[in-house]
Amino acid sequence: MIVVPTETPIIEELNSCYADVEKLFLYYQGIIDAGCAHFRLPSSEGVIFFDAFNLINGTFKEKNSLLRGKAAIDLLFEEARSKNVMISIYEIPPEKIAFWANVANAEDLYKDLSTEFTDLEGLIRKMASDRLTGYIEVTFNADDVAVLFFHNGQMIGSISAESKWQLVRTEKFQRDLVEKSRKLGAILNVRRILIEQMEREKANAPSPAQPQTKEKAPIAPPKPVPELPVQEKKPRELNIREMLQYLMLIYDKFISGNKRIRTDFDTLLKRKFVEKVEKYDFLDPFTEEFKYANGKIEFSGRVDDARLATGLLECLQEIAVENDMQTWLDKSLWPLREKYTNEIAFLKIQF
Repeated sequence: MIVVPTETPIIEELNSCYADVEKLFLYYQGIIDAGCAHFRLPSSEGVIFFDAFNLINGTFKEKNSLLRGKAAIDLLFEEARSKNVMISIYEIPPEKIAFWANVANAEDLYKDLSTEFTDLEGLIRKMASDRLTGYIEVTFNADDVAVLFFHNGQMIGSISAESKWQLVRTEKFQRDLVEKSRKLGAILNVRRILIEQMEREKANAPSPAQPQTKEKAPIAPPKPVPELPVQEKKPRELNIREMLQYLMLIYDKFISGNKRIRTDFDTLLKRKFVEKVEKYDFLDPFTEEFKYANGKIEFSGRVDDARLATGLLECLQEIAVENDMQTWLDKSLWPLREKYTNEIAFLKIQF
């Protein structure tokens, strides 16, 4: 089952032909705290849930097949690159993103209960008393299904074929559904989402790089960017400047959308250039050999792109450390790593 909470639309029906899907996610991760993207094709659909730091989960549905997790995310990205996909993005409150992102991972609690023996209204009361986090699925026939969602025993919304799978929050919907189930009969399935267990497993996952202490580990100094030998020549197929533009855009969107960082990206960058001016004079903001605006780099200096990358990467890595961006970057740079494998290997970058 694919569930798309459509209550707060941010952008709707964007054709993937006019968007770079990777940059689209980076942009909206920078301006909303959490959300989902609905991908719609003629014979399939999918959804990706995200917060400011991660692509949390994905689901892809085509006819009778269902794909979840990273495999679904990768497939949706590929579909958006090669086909005309309509993409809509919706904002989700951060405290509810774990619930909606894991609806597809729900497990059976009660299965195939008939309303001949189980009253839907009584089942709703029991699930509220048991503080269910999950949902009750009410099936009248293959084309007539309704779902009631619960979070800690509180009903937070419903979807149905009648509502065209739009999320609704009215008591009337619940009352009408109970009456309909008594009149026509239905099959009830109850599924639960183990959010607390998922969070505990994530928190307890071994991480040898993290010290076992309650105190915050000291921030490590930025990894040095090695200088390249003068005689080393870059292959013609490398596009270092394009990679740098992509990386700058990632930083720009994160910083501009992060409420904890009071300074804009352009100011942070220029301050760092001033600090490094003796080492990298071509980054001197007062000579304006290097300019970055609207996701584009303009450079009129005489050094090659490899030397430019060395200076710029050192500045960006220090900005990441000083603004506690490293954990987010570790999980958010995979599209760049995949796209610019050759450039990263040539420059010997260690993100």
